[in-house]
Amino acid sequence: MATSSNRRQRVIQFTTPKVSDLVVVEVIDASKTISSADSADDSTYGSSHPDSSRFPSFKLAHIKNADDQQGQFQYWYYVKDRAEQDKYNWEFQAASASMRYDSVVRTYILPRYGSDPDGAPATGQVAGTDYFEEAAPVLNTAMPTTIHDPFGQGVGPTAVGSTSDYTDSNYILFEKKQVRSGDELLDSLYVIEQRVYVKKVPIRRIDIDAEFSVPLRTKETLYYSGQTLQKTVRFKEPTDEVSNLSPSVTVDQATKKGKDQADMWGTFRESYPTDATTTTTADTYFGIYREVRQLSNNWFAVAEREIIKTSRDDAQTTNETTQLNEGLVETYFITRDFSWPAVLNATTPVYANTWSRRNGGAETIVYPNFLRDAYSGPTKMKVEKFWNTSAFGGPQYPTFSATNLQLLHPMLPETIKFQTPIVAVGIKPTLHGDVVMSVTAGSNHPVYEFENATVTYSATHNHTDWPTSLVISDSQKPFRGGYLRERITAYKPHQSS
Repeated sequence: MATSSNRRQRVIQFTTPKVSDLVVVEVIDASKTISSADSADDSTYGSSHPDSSRFPSFKLAHIKNADDQQGQFQYWYYVKDRAEQDKYNWEFQAASASMRYDSVVRTYILPRYGSDPDGAPATGQVAGTDYFEEAAPVLNTAMPTTIHDPFGQGVGPTAVGSTSDYTDSNYILFEKKQVRSGDELLDSLYVIEQRVYVKKVPIRRIDIDAEFSVPLRTKETLYYSGQTLQKTVRFKEPTDEVSNLSPSVTVDQATKKGKDQADMWGTFRESYPTDATTTTTADTYFGIYREVRQLSNNWFAVAEREIIKTSRDDAQTTNETTQLNEGLVETYFITRDFSWPAVLNATTPVYANTWSRRNGGAETIVYPNFLRDAYSGPTKMKVEKFWNTSAFGGPQYPTFSATNLQLLHPMLPETIKFQTPIVAVGIKPTLHGDVVMSVTAGSNHPVYEFENATVTYSATHNHTDWPTSLVISDSQKPFRGGYLRERITAYKPHQSS
């Protein structure tokens, strides 16, 4: 290589879109300064450029031979720390099927250590900005940005064209990775750090409940280790109502397993107007199940999903109707076979016919007067299903209770059997009111002396006639973290005119 022997040859290289990020390459004639090993230049990597007035802050980063024959000439590379890297070091990727969040990857070239002679940071140097530091910046902190960035919050707090930098709280530092640059000019003094920032938004999904055919929402929220986890009190776009999830994630030190969490499932409530002309509202309750998942050493996700939809209509006019809709999942009608017993006429439960004998005395024939005969066959029924986070209590009340199963009052028909030497009657099981059976031998009976016999058969329990409707079943079973209750009501068979 042809070069002057009395001066340095200098080449200026531009390395980034920022023009002041230069690499100064100088060709040094080693034969002028090196005659033996002892006389070799002892400049170390990181030494300042000898012309500090023209090239302040430039540091020796690499030396290599400029020719392959004699090794007389050397390239000395001087670089300086790169400033304002945020203006050009980003890569943006929108959320997609493979990437759940909008993300920005920023790549930094950072000095391996501080600029003091012992590698400590000099006064005013900031970790993670002026030199590499594992703990800086801290994960889950806001992304630095400039007004030139085409993503995030857009323009800065000052007018477009301002050089002021600021942070974008929409994006948070999710992960970072340090690697060697692979560039011989940089490896001795610098490392490459990639910082991945994501737009931390809840990930939402809507699924159709396969059993009840209603839409159910799912939501996953990202949390950094140490953050207070939160639960959704009410899904409400664009901002959900939330409260703290307590207790936070804990680990049983004996088993090293996560403990059961008291808040891992529950309910929340939505209200919506039922009539635009009034203030009447209906409430919808959603059973919700939560899972806390540890994604890494630093990140957790709270996954929440609606497991069942229930409702209550405050517009109802009676307390019982309002109660009937408390926790209601669905209502539908079916037809099933059901048995209805015979019913005696309340006014004249029995007929008695007396037949006089030619030789004196009489025979009395007694037989039932049915208001309704027994029926067994198709019956209209209503099925109501309710859900609650805890088990419903045992049967206590004959009417509906939102907290207890209903105490059933079935129809209990009874047999009437009245027998005397004069009159005998047997009536199959029926519903009836009080029935009085009375007979007398009279004074002229050809066989028996004068006698009277009276028996009162009390009204059947619960019902003396077919009720308009009858709860025939009220049961529950564990279901989706809570309890599903099924209440079946049968309706009196229709009698056509």
